[in-house]
Amino acid sequence: MSSAPFIRYLGWSWAWRLALLGWLLVAGAGRTCAQQLLDYQYVDSLNQALLEQQRWRALDSVGRAAIAQGSDYPALRRRLGAGALATSHLAAALRYYGPALHQNPLDDEARAGLAATYLAFNQPGPAALLAGTLPAETSRALGLPRPRALTELEVEISTLQTSERRRGAGTYGRLSVGSRLSPRLSLTQDFSYYHQSVELPRYGFPGGIEEHRISQNQYHALLVGQLAPRWQAKAGYDFITRDLGSNHLGYLALAYARPVWTAQAGLYAGMVTDTARVQADLRLTVYPLGNLRLYGFGRGSLVRSVGRTYPNALLGAGGRLRPWLWAEAWGSAGAVPVLAEADGTYVYNLLDPLGRRAAASLLILGARRLRLRLVYGAEQRRITLINKSYSLSSFSAALAWIW
Repeated sequence: MSSAPFIRYLGWSWAWRLALLGWLLVAGAGRTCAQQLLDYQYVDSLNQALLEQQRWRALDSVGRAAIAQGSDYPALRRRLGAGALATSHLAAALRYYGPALHQNPLDDEARAGLAATYLAFNQPGPAALLAGTLPAETSRALGLPRPRALTELEVEISTLQTSERRRGAGTYGRLSVGSRLSPRLSLTQDFSYYHQSVELPRYGFPGGIEEHRISQNQYHALLVGQLAPRWQAKAGYDFITRDLGSNHLGYLALAYARPVWTAQAGLYAGMVTDTARVQADLRLTVYPLGNLRLYGFGRGSLVRSVGRTYPNALLGAGGRLRPWLWAEAWGSAGAVPVLAEADGTYVYNLLDPLGRRAAASLLILGARRLRLRLVYGAEQRRITLINKSYSLSSFSAALAWIW
């Protein structure tokens, strides 16, 4: 018998009574479930069991429902953070672990989980700060070194090629040394060189030219202080040996991080090629998926030189292709006479102003904490004396060893 005739047979009054009874059963079950979620012992034993069984989806559903019903306590958020970290939902893990540690600062499990999440987000500064009070074996398990003079060593070699006959091929090399001074402080020092042969006008001889071999050495130091897990301060200094002029550049920056974005404002000031230069930067990185599977980044800069302001902007995206392989691509526009990037690691102390650029890179994670970065780029420069633009391509390889 179909349901419609059955309802007609009982009559509408009985139909309404059955509907009301069904609603009462559902509502009663809902109230029972809600009452259970308010029972601390029930919720605590349930989410602990789900954690031990690694049933991450069920753990997340039960935990969020319990919090919505008002059953919220540090251990619950710690377990939810562990589930989010295990499933690579890093932004959610930060949101769970952060309040758990704030409510119970003595919880080493929450502290270690929060540090592990920052490491997974490629933010070693907050991780080192949080791990400063953890037992040594826990820090070692996380891969965080105690303060010591050498924590990272990187070697980079680049070659630059162009078809412009007035500009020869260039070579660039860099040695980077990283140190952990304390849980709050880290120091990076870079020693680099740049060589290139160029044709320049020969002064005193109209129409004459001479070949000049650019040979510059650069020293760069960057001190990073982790003020709090979300706040970071940076101070840097660049010195480039005199060739095309005197070069000294100071740098200050302040960075702030949230689970799905980070922002940094920086300021460079000093003498570059015997000219006072000032550069203001604003950098932004966003994580739309709440992890490093996909991210976007951008930088806006204003360079002040000889009474003029030159804007420059960069926009790019990157992501994880494999657990051991990452890719990035970016482009920039805006002609500038000089430009500092990557917290002053690279200073375009330019003979020819820089125009448009584009680049793509691969990051390969190897065994024994080895990391290989390959970058191919193309850019446009301009010879100001003859107002001629030309293209330049570059390829660089950087091998890093992290302790």
